[in-house]
Amino acid sequence: MLTKILSRDTCARCKICCSFDSYDLWETPVVTDEIMERSLKINPNLQFSEASGARLFKMTPEPNEDLYYCPMLDHQKGCLLGEKKPFDCRIWPFRIMRFEGKRVIVLSPVCPSVYAEPFDRIKALADELAPTIFAEADKTPEMVKPYIVGYPILIVEDTKKYGK
Repeated sequence: MLTKILSRDTCARCKICCSFDSYDLWETPVVTDEIMERSLKINPNLQFSEASGARLFKMTPEPNEDLYYCPMLDHQKGCLLGEKKPFDCRIWPFRIMRFEGKRVIVLSPVCPSVYAEPFDRIKALADELAPTIFAEADKTPEMVKPYIVGYPILIVEDTKKYGK
């Protein structure tokens, strides 16, 4: 979805979107029934946790670090789910949050590669993906997180334009 601004090679080398500190575990992707089934076929021992009504991958910290990697990340091959990964992952570094009663599309402040791109290209892609992102949030409302200060807002949902 984001190949207009991020190359697969760039993302594969970085992997920051697949790692979490304890304070940002809230950003782990929402796992739908379909993703859970697909993930369990790859790793039958995989475990999940529940938070705020959402199913998430259960992650364990790296030894002696405050760093957690997604259990679907193979450090040599990348995401074991490929293009069938959770929606949150497919749109990262975009996130959907709730701000002052409206859904907004924001940009994660931690993606080093996207910030090398011109802002107008990032904004244009957010505009292009907005209908898809808001439609997915309609189907999976638990993916909408509370707004976090420091995440630049790119799109404020316009109910006339996007429905709901």
